[in-house]
Amino acid sequence: MPRSADHEARRKDILAAAIELYLDSAQPVSSDILRKRRKMNLSSASVRNVFSELEEVGFLTHPHTSAGRVPTDDGYRYYVNVLMKKKKLTEEEINFIDKIYELKIRELDDLVSETPRMMADFTHYASVVSFGDGDVYFQGMRYILEHPEFSDVRMAHMVVEAIEEKEALIDLINQNFADKTMIYIGKESHCPQMEYCSIVVSRCEGKGKKDGRLALIGPKRMAYDKVIPLMEYVSEIVSKSLDRF
Repeated sequence: MPRSADHEARRKDILAAAIELYLDSAQPVSSDILRKRRKMNLSSASVRNVFSELEEVGFLTHPHTSAGRVPTDDGYRYYVNVLMKKKKLTEEEINFIDKIYELKIRELDDLVSETPRMMADFTHYASVVSFGDGDVYFQGMRYILEHPEFSDVRMAHMVVEAIEEKEALIDLINQNFADKTMIYIGKESHCPQMEYCSIVVSRCEGKGKKDGRLALIGPKRMAYDKVIPLMEYVSEIVSKSLDRF
């Protein structure tokens, strides 16, 4: 029998809740935790049944040592494309960003050095600014290692290696894409060292000037709803600033 619209809505609600709880905690999400944290009027058995369905379609999986579920790359992708509610920057956040560009940006060198520093400090992810002539600026490597995913030495080494080697990462960031912002989740980057990461890239284009890319690199458990509006806002500022230099 085809599933009812109510059941499909329930599956989406449970998937969104499971992913958001995992984003916050970095811990596998059990049916009991989901019911209690989201105050869902469902039995644990009902939630587990939906978890099983979401595993079958490839949106959730579970570590061998845990009864809880974690998102797959496909689960994150569906969340970002369909379920996520993008947040707006607060007035305080906008004022903070604007003040940095007002007080510290006097020439192009300031722009390309302060932008990745601000993005890294703001998000606690690694940041990259790349311009078409080969100028590349990294900041925030230390933040990558703060995230629990990278307490695993092998995972941390893979990410550090990819950033230090640069070439494959820069090629990825500088690819053409139609939208203002592009998101690579896990294996979508086709960069083996980055399979445990997400990379969010935004274009910045000044009139008659060289274009560039802004990127944030973090765990797949990234705060996409906050990162995307930040990247869009900063890319607009950088695009306008390029016209001044």
